Amino acid sequence: MKTLALFTTLITLSTANPKWNWNHSPKCPTIPQIAPDGQLPPNTLSPALLMPISQKKPDKAYGATNTAIVTPHDKCTLTRFDIPASAQNKTCSLTLFLGGCGYGKSNVKQRGPGNIIFQGNTGVRYPVPGETTWNNQPPLAPPFDDAPVINKGEAYRLGGGPCDYTPGEPFTSVGGSICSEDTKLEFTQQEGGYGKCPVGFHLVIT
Repeated sequence: MKTLALFTTLITLSTANPKWNWNHSPKCPTIPQIAPDGQLPPNTLSPALLMPISQKKPDKAYGATNTAIVTPHDKCTLTRFDIPASAQNKTCSLTLFLGGCGYGKSNVKQRGPGNIIFQGNTGVRYPVPGETTWNNQPPLAPPFDDAPVINKGEAYRLGGGPCDYTPGEPFTSVGGSICSEDTKLEFTQQEGGYGKCPVGFHLVIT
């Protein structure tokens, strides 16, 4: 399943209100099957790598970042997750959280109708910060044919299946790309909790 796209700022709040729940906010967007309270469950992976590439600057190599950016007909973001061997025989679900409550919402910027192109890395090779460009980006599988129209303030399970596993290796890399022809999207990865919503790509292992 190599083509599957298995694609943190503490806010100090007043402790005067004893009813405040630091780990949960009902306003965070939920994914009923795997994140029913709007927070990330245990054993969730954040991306090992986010890195932009530019169609308009096809030979420019960018560095790694914790902010994903997509712009129409120009910038895409490449992703990589490193799935540990301990995830063998478990299910991996690729999720995308786009804020929606508290202090997570400011981490997400969207302009346009939300048509995002999701493609999985074929596993031949993975992006290298400072070296990978638009012209030499890793081979990608065809776009997801069931990708949702995304909106700021929502959360999505983009796909899932048995976690990738390579016998004898400590981890197995998977990844992909997000692009768009009509939407600008930018978000900074955030794990949530402490009154904040998760933001960005997360790989939930169950």
